[in-house]
Amino acid sequence: MRKKILKVMMCAITTMTLLAGCGSSNTGSTTGSAGDTAAEDTAETADFAGTKLVIGVESGSTNIEFFKNNVSEFESATGITVEWVEIPHDNMHERFVQEAISQSGAIDIYDTDQPWISEFASKGYLEPLGDKLSEEDKSDFYEAALDASSYNGELYSVPFFVHTPVVFYRTDLFEAAGITEFPKTWEEYEEAAKKLTKDGVYGTIIEAKQAGEPVTHLVDWFYQAGGSIIDADNNVTVNSPENAKAFNFMLKMMYEDESVMPGSIGYDNADVHNMFMQGKVAMVKNWPYMFAMAKDPEQSKVSDKFAVAVQPAGEEQSTAAWTWGFGISSSSKNKDAAWEFIKWATSSEKLAQLGIANSNPVPRTSSLEIVNNDSTLTEFDKESIQVMSDALQYAHNATENPNFPTIQNELSYTLSGIMTKQVSVEDGLAQAEKAIKEAIQ
Repeated sequence: MRKKILKVMMCAITTMTLLAGCGSSNTGSTTGSAGDTAAEDTAETADFAGTKLVIGVESGSTNIEFFKNNVSEFESATGITVEWVEIPHDNMHERFVQEAISQSGAIDIYDTDQPWISEFASKGYLEPLGDKLSEEDKSDFYEAALDASSYNGELYSVPFFVHTPVVFYRTDLFEAAGITEFPKTWEEYEEAAKKLTKDGVYGTIIEAKQAGEPVTHLVDWFYQAGGSIIDADNNVTVNSPENAKAFNFMLKMMYEDESVMPGSIGYDNADVHNMFMQGKVAMVKNWPYMFAMAKDPEQSKVSDKFAVAVQPAGEEQSTAAWTWGFGISSSSKNKDAAWEFIKWATSSEKLAQLGIANSNPVPRTSSLEIVNNDSTLTEFDKESIQVMSDALQYAHNATENPNFPTIQNELSYTLSGIMTKQVSVEDGLAQAEKAIKEAIQ
């Protein structure tokens, strides 16, 4: 399927995010310990003392808080001062576009959500960095992480966070129901959901709120059914038998099996984690951010009664990768210094520290090795982070089309309309394909 798909979709969110990097005349490996001495090594060959970097970031992001709390080591090593401009996620895209159009260079580095990469790259807002990241580093990052950070074959971002939805499930309910292992296929998932729906607990949730975030999960359903949004020849392929199969499967679970929580038609990811942590649902697909919350006994009633698993396969074992990272503005007047920051922030050791601090999957294989050897983590933590990272081997870019926001918006109407039965599967997909074609061609 990967050869068929141009891959077009997002996470809003919001993941948890994931993005860009950028260009300068300074290159070098950041793998392993070398990555953590990058700032010091560069300081010996370049004088950055007195340079100020302005980084536009998402306010409230736990990943950004990690970098803010640790940036003093970078500043001490390089003489560079970092200024953070915090922006609510809903306002970031507009703010960054305005800055890029003005070409003022007021923001040196963008904390960029993946779905914006293709748009920003196509319009020249981001510096390309294909020749800035060493081959050693490229081989160390998960392929899905770099693929999702690229546009037209050119790398425009170095991700500090890459994730894909995984399934959180109640181990105690599985044991009580006699289910000995997590479902590997849609059919097994459906049967488990039916069996687990009892005593006021539903088997699962299917997000269908008319919003951007649930669309990211819809993409996974499409991919797993063997479907796509846009193929390799740039043809819109929304109205396909494969995508219809995905919708019919979800509808069956919701209305015939009655194993899907009824309120799901108005849910997004926040509702999902709340329902799971309240003990009202047995299996949910959600982002890895939920792990730290679910295991916290102060927030979760099921803190010691759950585990995580890779999403089950339909016709294919597939999912979309979503990233957040740091991208250098093409208007920046401090591109060399900006690249030094990105080398430091996305080094193997630093990303391992980020994964340990926030219980995140990590985008580098060497970082995962560090995580697995960390004595402060429990075996449950290590196993869960391993699963979240393993899921990336089935993931690929879903947002290469610069018109992704339009596509996402149209599919949000489709998802809500079909799952609430306001429109049939056939009519909903036909309308979506027509609207997307008109909007992007």
